[in-house]
Amino acid sequence: MRRAILACAALAAALAWAASGSPAAQAQASTVAMSGSSTALPVVADLAYFYRRSHRRVRFDLTGGGSSAGLIDVARGITDAGLISRERAADDPPGLVFTPFARSAVCLVTNRSNRLPGLTRATIQDLVAGRAGSWAQVPGATRTDAVVPVGLVEGRGARTVFTATFIDPATPVAHRPRAFGTASQVRAFVLSTPGAWGYVDLRFTAGLHVVPYEGVPCTEATVRSGAYPATRPLSIVTRGAPRGHVARFLRWMSASATARRVIASRYVPLRVRVSSTR
Repeated sequence: MRRAILACAALAAALAWAASGSPAAQAQASTVAMSGSSTALPVVADLAYFYRRSHRRVRFDLTGGGSSAGLIDVARGITDAGLISRERAADDPPGLVFTPFARSAVCLVTNRSNRLPGLTRATIQDLVAGRAGSWAQVPGATRTDAVVPVGLVEGRGARTVFTATFIDPATPVAHRPRAFGTASQVRAFVLSTPGAWGYVDLRFTAGLHVVPYEGVPCTEATVRSGAYPATRPLSIVTRGAPRGHVARFLRWMSASATARRVIASRYVPLRVRVSSTR
């Protein structure tokens, strides 16, 4: 029952925001704008819904666009915070503060008609370099037709994690994956394409075959233990230390049992550490 309630929270949040759109409500409300990761967006929308039950004068304007877009928006002051689904990178804009609140993973996936027992690092290099163009060349594959790679467009956190974790710097990238903007689109493509393989966040694997990497499955348990290598934090990123409504929202995420339940319904919760007291 609890999971069913939480699963409907994003829709309820949208309805609640629409209901608060009267001129009187708008005159009194403060709006927190966030953009970025389509993976982090749904859980933050759920958190915002529960937060607003006790903070009626705060409204949230949440949009996607990917981790890179979220970083650019907050760095330029377009939004109050960015939603990011990867580790901090050396070339990220300076002065940004990452506040992680959950941990997930990027899983390797195939169509369920192709139940690979696992992928090794060497086999992934062959796939990426185009040396394995048919499933007949992949150990353990149950198919013999052409390999159909799929992934995400540039700027998505999962693509960054996939590249950094699974591809050797010396491997020539010769395959040409079909690229989509969201994990749900990748999932739909793999579901409908028997020869496909790619990667999605752990929470988008329903109906797909999740392929173990070097013998380690991609599961919540291996994310929690750290055994699976392609894990990633979900963070709210601010320009400088969090302040104002963003800081109060983060402190609520740290202290609220409801917030922890919302996060745990999708991901492995992390202890939220807020550097600002304002």
